[in-house]
Amino acid sequence: MYRFRVYDPAGPDGSWSLQSAHLVGSDGRSAPGIIRRDGAFIVCEPEGNRSIGLALLVSVGADERTVLQTCLLPARPEPYDLSIEIARWAIKQWLERCEAWQMWRPSLSADSAEKWEDARVCFRAALKCDDPVEAERLARKSIAVGIDAAESLTERHADFLLAQRFRRKGASAATFGVCVDPALPPTVASCAAAKLFDVIALRTSWREIEPKAGKRDYSKLDAWMQWATNERKFIVLGPILDFSVRNGAPCELPAHVIAALKKPKQFRELVHDHATDIASRYPGVKLAIASSGTNLPYWGGYGLDQIFDWMRVAITSLRTANRSLNSMIELQSIAGEEWKGATNFAWPVSFVQRIVSENLPIAAIGLRVVEGVGSDAVHDLLTLATVIDRFRGLEVRTLVSAFGMPSAGATDRVGVRRAGWSDEVQRAWGGSMARVALGRPFIEAAWWSRLQDAAGGPHDGVLDVAGRAKPVLRELVELKRRVSVPLGGLEVDVV
Repeated sequence: MYRFRVYDPAGPDGSWSLQSAHLVGSDGRSAPGIIRRDGAFIVCEPEGNRSIGLALLVSVGADERTVLQTCLLPARPEPYDLSIEIARWAIKQWLERCEAWQMWRPSLSADSAEKWEDARVCFRAALKCDDPVEAERLARKSIAVGIDAAESLTERHADFLLAQRFRRKGASAATFGVCVDPALPPTVASCAAAKLFDVIALRTSWREIEPKAGKRDYSKLDAWMQWATNERKFIVLGPILDFSVRNGAPCELPAHVIAALKKPKQFRELVHDHATDIASRYPGVKLAIASSGTNLPYWGGYGLDQIFDWMRVAITSLRTANRSLNSMIELQSIAGEEWKGATNFAWPVSFVQRIVSENLPIAAIGLRVVEGVGSDAVHDLLTLATVIDRFRGLEVRTLVSAFGMPSAGATDRVGVRRAGWSDEVQRAWGGSMARVALGRPFIEAAWWSRLQDAAGGPHDGVLDVAGRAKPVLRELVELKRRVSVPLGGLEVDVV
């Protein structure tokens, strides 16, 4: 058993939410166990005799709340000071990434090294302080400065990688894309914004197409398909089989399809018919997302064998109906925080490894990195970069099939970036995340998660509800313009 002491001016229930809390094992994977409160302590009871870390939403600075963690710690009778252990981890993370990315030289790390040193000074002061309240203040300051240092290092590293990747050759025409929700009809404003992207990923919701069994309505999808075809855009359809989960329940499958999950043969037939119908209706499309969210632990009760059978049915049905149609599989919640050692399911990277080993006939995998929307909590850029790097070298083409962050919305459950959601926060994160993704040579493309905000949310679009462009649109278009031609310059020895 582990106990973490919490000193908080707002009381033990103040700024330490357990909403996204989970244990972390030695390999960085979420681990099974119980996390609970006990007065001024957070108590962790991991399964088995192992060293663990605690990850949870942490208040960083004035309003920012992001998922951070402690280092791996041995069990002991005495409690740990939570803020001090998180500060220790933040300092350690910077050191590890700096070494892994070969960013030691001051000319490379720049002010990031100075910020890290400031964080270290505050951390040492917190360790020596006898006043627990003052020690808490110093530790929290160390955390805030340490995360700032980590993000500065990540952005510097991304800029060097981007310059290195596109030094001699500009980005391909399929590098930048945007996801479009066909439920919002094309307008002058939305079409003008979509035209700025090379790839149009039409998020094909089975629930919207066939809300009742046998009654299909493609009118909304047809409108966007016609526009994208006329504009000669590269079109992506899907997910054909969307296993997204919201509030603990499937949210993109029609009710009659969910009911058929308990009847494997009937469910396979429904998947086959749905995939065949879409592929036959749009013969000009060359790429489809066969499935999304099939890696989520929510579906663990069906077992990996059953999940892979469903994916194979979708992929085969698409290709049979349209011989020129390639398929990809999209992973959600790629940090794997909800996995927690489930024995009947797979860690996200292991899920991809099984896709490769079973030789599923796919063209690529997609990574969905949408922060602050749905159930995925907010992470700092260094953590996101580290998570994406886990998918390097998996012998399958990889792209970021959706990345985004809202400009408005609730913050109580999943955290919040910087001083709160805003257009400027979304713009800054969008530009940074695009560089983090595309700077990595194994990431072939990156598509923004939403074209236009929906009334009532989500608000991660590049256009607001009224169709006005947000600053993030200009940020992405400017980056697209910059890397469309060779950047030139000297080669920098970073990895």
